Amino acid sequence: MANTLGIQEVTLAQVSDNTHAINAIDLTGAVAATPRKSVYQPIVVRVTDHADNDAAETGADTDKMAIFQSSRHGEPWKKDVGTQHKIHPIAGAAIAPIASGDDYTVIFPDFDYTDFE
Repeated sequence: MANTLGIQEVTLAQVSDNTHAINAIDLTGAVAATPRKSVYQPIVVRVTDHADNDAAETGADTDKMAIFQSSRHGEPWKKDVGTQHKIHPIAGAAIAPIASGDDYTVIFPDFDYTDFE
């Protein structure tokens, strides 16, 4: 399920996993799967198994794609959907793996956020 815009595609499990390349920083620029080259660099991804993603869209129609943006390393992934939000993980609930096909609009990767300043 590629797109013609060059937007990197990941799954819900990958975007929520702090060890996945999409949540890493590649200061050398050597790893193509790691688009963030600075802690301050914003990046976007297409989440292929999100409920709002049209799997048939392989071109450039972003209205049919589940596009998420992270403004810098450690920031959550956010989908622009207006005022209704569904956040993963849910506050006060045990952290469980994110499910394929879910409709989260704000996704916090499973970082140990005590490490961030």
